[in-house]
Amino acid sequence: MSAQRRRRVAGSCNILNQIVTSADWTPLLTARTFEAIMLASLLVPLDGSAFSAKALPVATAIARRTGATVHVVSVLDPSAYVPFVPGEVLVPVMDTEALAARREADEAAVREVAQSLVAEGVKAEGHLLEGTVVEALAEFALTIHADLVVMTTHGRSGLERVWLGSVATSFLQRAPCPVYLVRPEGAAPATALPTGSMLVPLDGSPFADSMLPRATGFAQSLGLSMRLFTVAIPNAVPMAPFGTEALLADESDLTRQEQDAHERLNALAATIPVPCTVSVATDMTATRAILEEAAREDVGLIAMATHGRTGIMRLVMGNVADSVLRSVSKPMLVYRPVAAEVAATEAR
Repeated sequence: MSAQRRRRVAGSCNILNQIVTSADWTPLLTARTFEAIMLASLLVPLDGSAFSAKALPVATAIARRTGATVHVVSVLDPSAYVPFVPGEVLVPVMDTEALAARREADEAAVREVAQSLVAEGVKAEGHLLEGTVVEALAEFALTIHADLVVMTTHGRSGLERVWLGSVATSFLQRAPCPVYLVRPEGAAPATALPTGSMLVPLDGSPFADSMLPRATGFAQSLGLSMRLFTVAIPNAVPMAPFGTEALLADESDLTRQEQDAHERLNALAATIPVPCTVSVATDMTATRAILEEAAREDVGLIAMATHGRTGIMRLVMGNVADSVLRSVSKPMLVYRPVAAEVAATEAR
């Protein structure tokens, strides 16, 4: 296993410094092992647009490698068929004929997609769900025991536009399994699976570590290596002669952080059953450091836990994960670990 050290100290100090430098970087027991969660059931949400359908080649490629079943899903929201005339009292009378026509068309569409995948030798099923997008998808993912949701981002119509707004955050908060977000470029379909290494940013918390079984299973399924990555944020001290705004990194504290982080990551890497390297970067901004590491040519995707609840988990693995998602051009594997997984990880 190789280790990389990179420093970048710039910008001003903020409250994140205090939280990061006070985090417990005590190495975990080397006897700890992660049981990879393999892929058997894939969920692909479609909205009828060509853009959303670009997730299908990726899901198909994953299914061919793993033998997983692809569940092609479209969501029909009946509330969209309640007419409303501005200036008049809203009478909740559903346009049943229009709804029935849309239901029939959507059922035919998902059935046709599933049949085309079956014809290519992939196990596939088509499903039409009814209800609001987030609730319907989250509940159905539980029903089929989905191991992965595969979908596109940066679309401009239908489901893509919805996912880019508030619904995207809501779904990631409720998704019971990892969501693999692919980013097709231009008109070309996203046919290529990621290659090289999977970048896994960690912050020393059980919350972040709970991503590792999911990330490991994904890496094993696709034949990827893993790169465990931590950002050491300097604990800056004031330079009194130059005013309160002038700050200087505490070199001794920074060196200790880097050494502890390397030790911890190496202990984790020793328990992961795929080729794994570790890297520690020093930067005043976690998002910037992660994006710079992700830009390396040998990094094929990023895997991050998101939406922590307290302290460092909320700041680094919540807001930073969201910032990386909005900025990075590479695919992302995003997951919100449930409380039981975090507790189990903490107990190890």
